[in-house]
Amino acid sequence: MASSRKTFTIEEKSHIIWRIENGEANRDIAKELGVGHSTISVIWKNRDKIKQSFETSSMKSKKLRPSQNNDVDQALLKWFKIQRANNIPISGPILQSKANDLAEKLGRPRDITSAWIQRFRQRHAITSGRISGEAAAVPTGIPENWLNNVWPKLCDIYPDEKIYNADETGIFFKLTPEKTLRFKGEKCTGGKLSKDRLTVLVAVNMDGSDKRKLMVIGKSAKPRCFKNVNLLPVTYESNKRAWMTSELFASWLRKWDNELKLKNDKILLMVDNCPAHPHVENLTSIKLVFLPPNTTSVLQPLDQGVIRSLKVNYRKRLILQIIQDLDEGCETKVSVLDAITMLERAWNEVTSITVKNCFRHAGFLMQSDNIIESACTEESLQEWGRSLAQPVSHGFFEEYEEVDKDLETTAAVSDEELLTSTLREEDDVTNTEKDNDNDEEINPPTLTEACKAIKTICQFLSVTNTADEATKNVLFNLEKQFQTSYYNNSKCKKQTKITDFLKKT
Repeated sequence: MASSRKTFTIEEKSHIIWRIENGEANRDIAKELGVGHSTISVIWKNRDKIKQSFETSSMKSKKLRPSQNNDVDQALLKWFKIQRANNIPISGPILQSKANDLAEKLGRPRDITSAWIQRFRQRHAITSGRISGEAAAVPTGIPENWLNNVWPKLCDIYPDEKIYNADETGIFFKLTPEKTLRFKGEKCTGGKLSKDRLTVLVAVNMDGSDKRKLMVIGKSAKPRCFKNVNLLPVTYESNKRAWMTSELFASWLRKWDNELKLKNDKILLMVDNCPAHPHVENLTSIKLVFLPPNTTSVLQPLDQGVIRSLKVNYRKRLILQIIQDLDEGCETKVSVLDAITMLERAWNEVTSITVKNCFRHAGFLMQSDNIIESACTEESLQEWGRSLAQPVSHGFFEEYEEVDKDLETTAAVSDEELLTSTLREEDDVTNTEKDNDNDEEINPPTLTEACKAIKTICQFLSVTNTADEATKNVLFNLEKQFQTSYYNNSKCKKQTKITDFLKKT
């Protein structure tokens, strides 16, 4: 018989809510925990308050005295949650040692005692150093069980075009094939390599009909190459490590949620449960679903070939640029702006077929058909490289394609970052700009230069017959639009009077 006297901590209630949100039935959880259905129902009914309590560290309903060292308390709690998210067991002595380290960095004496740690654990209901129910290794059958039993309940009301997956990837955006061996295996946690990397957040729906605008995270807050640029084709963010953070992810998610709310639209978004992907409260139009721990290599659709396709398309463009620069006898320089432009175009070139195949390969069947195709039918960089007539280190292409496959996009927070977050200080913009790359300021082409360029292209197509009629018509119409823009430009109008020419004759 279920006991009516059993109570749960805020942490345990939060975990119950997480299980319900991920498709587990009320009756199954109640039976496992030995309580009545009504107990679980009440927890679910109060989920918003419980989640808020968990996030604000009010882990027990029992009233406790606040800590006299509140800044140390909050910093230590954040550190502890990060360790638990990574399944690292933490003992009392380890907590005490870390608390004294943080106290010292906050300018306080190293006098944190075991009694203080005990009160800390009582305040936050810490009884174990691991997250209950999670383990570093996934038992056999977990992905299959989730796909067969949990996923159908989650996606029941969402058509294919309303189901999305999002994930981050890191990329060495300046890297050429010849330099691949220098980078392979680097962790890129600081120094020169960190200046040559970007993190890219990718999101797409199940049928590939909506590839969301990329979020690109760089190291510099204001790259020099952005000067005079009015609009970027991606969302650009920055921090000292060029990594995804929980704050950036939450902000991105809320903006998307607001956009959907205005359209009266609702979607389901799958993400992995890394520390940079927090439970974001009060989303009205996005159902956020976390994949089971340690299963992303199997269940994450973007990891089945979509991100690979994006990177292959990017590196094709970079290699072609290198070849052109070699022919012209100049050095290839890739700025953050160049990388953003190539990434946006590479993302546009990822086909809906590739996206669909990757969702299928991860086990997510389309509602429109039950045909299972290969994960990715696009050619590899190595295969594409063989078709080039130019001698560009073909032997390195295979390694070049995979060089940043496992590049970290999030990392354990350093003590300095932890304390900065606790004290709610903003990133030091001055230091960020000191770490700026060597990009030069870019002067965008003028309207006159653009008109001449499109005219040259149209003349080339006319005399060489190297494009079909549809392509020619598109370019000719574009030339006409540029000419019209030039005429309507206020700076050009003053010399269009016929009398100006009559006076010269």
